[in-house]
Amino acid sequence: MSKQQAYLIWCPELGSTSDDGSSVTGYDAEDAAETWAQREDAESADYWIVQGEGTTVIVRSPDGTEQSFRVTGEQAINYYARAA
Repeated sequence: MSKQQAYLIWCPELGSTSDDGSSVTGYDAEDAAETWAQREDAESADYWIVQGEGTTVIVRSPDGTEQSFRVTGEQAINYYARAA
């Protein structure tokens, strides 16, 4: 597995530019975009990515290349069993 690196991520749909970008670590640009979405939803407490159609983010790799990703999410339901 490759080493995690820092990626700069911003969301133009939120009015963000690279100047507003967040540093997110990931194994690759896609992994960093997913981590950004999870963190954004959790920090906002609105879970707007999971509840909506997602959003597009721009990810700048350590080498300066940029890629756009459409990030979406889904809620996970967990079940537990305990001895009665």
